[in-house]
Amino acid sequence: MCPTSITRNNTSLFKYSALTLCLSALLQPVQAQEETKSNKTADKLFEKIEVTARKRVESIQDVPVAITAFGEDQLDAMKFRNMNDLSVGIANVVLEDVGTARGVANFSIRGLGINSSITSIDPTVGVFVDGVFIGTNGGVVVDMFDIERVEVLRGPQGILFGRNVTGGAILITTKKPDDTVTAKLRGSVTGGGPG
Repeated sequence: MCPTSITRNNTSLFKYSALTLCLSALLQPVQAQEETKSNKTADKLFEKIEVTARKRVESIQDVPVAITAFGEDQLDAMKFRNMNDLSVGIANVVLEDVGTARGVANFSIRGLGINSSITSIDPTVGVFVDGVFIGTNGGVVVDMFDIERVEVLRGPQGILFGRNVTGGAILITTKKPDDTVTAKLRGSVTGGGPG
């Protein structure tokens, strides 16, 4: 080989390695920002949650009941709109509407549920909003806002919550009012279909 070709190859190699180092230095802050955003979302999903499953406020780790709970930040991260949105993330729980009438619940936990839109039939999964029992399946599957916490208790809960909770109980806690005026706006855009 000629000495000039060795010098050209070394110069080209030096230029490519310098370019690679500059590009990697520029891309590191972008990767760090993306990791920070994903870490914030992960922190929201794994925050400490206080529950009222035993009629008192306590940490979810201290409750000896099969429970799944979601706090406000977790519900926002999951883009929670109504009870149907929670069915995907909870094992042995189906939170769907009955299909024959809008807003009528067809909730079942561990296979126990009522599939009927007749208002005189008592539900087997009790729904409690701020401690008040909703004694019918109608009007449960609606758009929800200002929700602070949702707790799903599996199995019979009759000792603490009375009758109609043989399948389990769903406890919905709304936000407490305060002196400041706050608003939250969420929207979505969908594209039109063919035709």
